[in-house]
Amino acid sequence: MRIDLHVHASNRSACATDDEETQIRAAMAAGLDGLAFTDHFKLVPELRLAELRRAYAPFRIYCGVEITAGKEDWLVLGLHDPRLERKDWDYPTLWRFVRGQGGFMVLAHPFRYASIIHADLALYPPDAIESRSNNTPRQREGEIGALAERYHLIQLTNSDAHSNGMIGAFWNDLPGQVADDRELLETLHRLAVSENQTTPAD
Repeated sequence: MRIDLHVHASNRSACATDDEETQIRAAMAAGLDGLAFTDHFKLVPELRLAELRRAYAPFRIYCGVEITAGKEDWLVLGLHDPRLERKDWDYPTLWRFVRGQGGFMVLAHPFRYASIIHADLALYPPDAIESRSNNTPRQREGEIGALAERYHLIQLTNSDAHSNGMIGAFWNDLPGQVADDRELLETLHRLAVSENQTTPAD
């Protein structure tokens, strides 16, 4: 399945110019099979999520959120917990919370705003890192790849789309059918385990 795991909609992200249905239709037109809405500190309400899933099936829509903590941006996937909408997270606390809930955490667009990574990835490694997106600096791809290898992180490629014209530039090819958030988490965690097993330890 071709899935974009980092998409914003103007319904909840003030920085986005297109609403959720426009983004979904753009993803479908681009040949994608699904997307995750990851708005800033805002989850898609469960009733609205169910409504969109019914309206656009078999296209898949997953829950997610983008959270700023420790001067970095993090995607949290697979959890629909209102506590994630808090704006006062520090990174270690967020990391422990997501780990405790069985969610999946991605370092979004590394090096977008600074020349360093502020979080302690050795002590609190996320599950994945965004190696390419519309907002990930292309000139830092080598460094991002090195971070992924060092900390055994899956490399994801997402659009970070804030408008429909950004949809379809990047996506992830995930194995098998990923029907819902539970299966998305299972698939991503399985890939993370595989990455740890195949990457030599430091």
